[in-house]
Amino acid sequence: MSTKQSGYVTDVSYPAHFHKEIQPVWLVTLATLKGLQVPDITQGYSYCEIGCGLGVNLLLAAACNPQGDFVGVDFNPQHIAFARQSAELLGLKNLRFIEADFAEFAQSNALFFDFMVCHGVWSWIPQVTQQQLLKVVKRSLKPRGLFYLHYMCHPGATQMMPVQKLLNELAHTLSGTSEQNMGAGLDLLNRLDQASVFHDQPSLSANLGRLGQMNKAYLAHDLLSDHWSPQHSVDVHRIAAQVGLTYLDSANAFEMIEVLSIPQSAQALIANVSSPAVRESLKDLARNQRQRQDLFQKQPQALAADVCVQRIGQLMFELMPTAPRSGGQVFRTPIGEIDGPAELLSPVLERLAQGPAQVVELCRLPAYAGNLTQLMQSLLLLMWRGHVHPQRPDASANPVQAALLRSWIQQHDLKIEAVPSCGTAVVDESALSV
Repeated sequence: MSTKQSGYVTDVSYPAHFHKEIQPVWLVTLATLKGLQVPDITQGYSYCEIGCGLGVNLLLAAACNPQGDFVGVDFNPQHIAFARQSAELLGLKNLRFIEADFAEFAQSNALFFDFMVCHGVWSWIPQVTQQQLLKVVKRSLKPRGLFYLHYMCHPGATQMMPVQKLLNELAHTLSGTSEQNMGAGLDLLNRLDQASVFHDQPSLSANLGRLGQMNKAYLAHDLLSDHWSPQHSVDVHRIAAQVGLTYLDSANAFEMIEVLSIPQSAQALIANVSSPAVRESLKDLARNQRQRQDLFQKQPQALAADVCVQRIGQLMFELMPTAPRSGGQVFRTPIGEIDGPAELLSPVLERLAQGPAQVVELCRLPAYAGNLTQLMQSLLLLMWRGHVHPQRPDASANPVQAALLRSWIQQHDLKIEAVPSCGTAVVDESALSV
């Protein structure tokens, strides 16, 4: 039988994934664009990832952001052992890992954080554990601190509920590892698909084909939890508000651009709904949202309008190593393809190909003629696609640390390239489904 703890798979390690949306530079940039005071990452700051897995996000964050102090929490001893060994090899003094479940951490933690993030956990744990997680956040997040929460949501994930239930129940009857049992379950579903069982559910058939191309160890963690449960965003936001968290926006840069991420015919209808929570639910319906990357803040404080414009203007952007140097782009989004015209995107790409530039300079490009809103839409699209990224305020990099990080990435065959000046990494998208 596969091994689980509290209903969660523990017999295979969670694959090493990197998420740019949980890195501190990304989070403060998005909150600044919302016109809010943010943690000062030019000074010492503290950051905690709850359910950190192998610690890849934290290892890269600590190596690329020397001003921060980073903490990772996970209950899996294999994950923590790998993470601690890697931190030692990288010589990271600003990172430590804690082996604890959420109840233990909620009881023992005496630290306070400017950032708290949780990716790939919430929809896979029982309600009591969700409450323990929020208890930690309520107690430990500083005022103006940012909290990122990822979870599966309705309606996009709804169709997978009977599939997940079948896969999980089947795994309980098999004697292999969770990874092997996932493969066996998918094989059965694919044979059912070939027998035309899903002929009237073409999107489910397409989903099964997509799952067949994905890493089975990852899918075991994703789909073999006894507590797998998509959430309604209105419910998540309600309980987050009860512990003092205010929802800001999605940490997904594309979803921040509502004029593009929501079908045009639905935009006015949604905008006219007075309840923010109901508007978010309507957005989920309009996007057939499968997962959310929500950004919250504790006791948010708005910037004065002129200060907000000034701070946005001071943001420095850099072209990523794998980005095109000019031309238009076709963005394949959850609601279809969006054409990014060359007359808007090419001037930004061409200027950043010469070196980093502040928003205030990019806004003077003839294509934008001072139109900050249009420029930020272009930059958010390019951020989402992984072509540009905001820089750290102190963009300098320690060459010795950078070399150690590159060597560690190569040693573990991680499909990422570190960008220390931006406190992030570029993901090799061709490897995402492997």
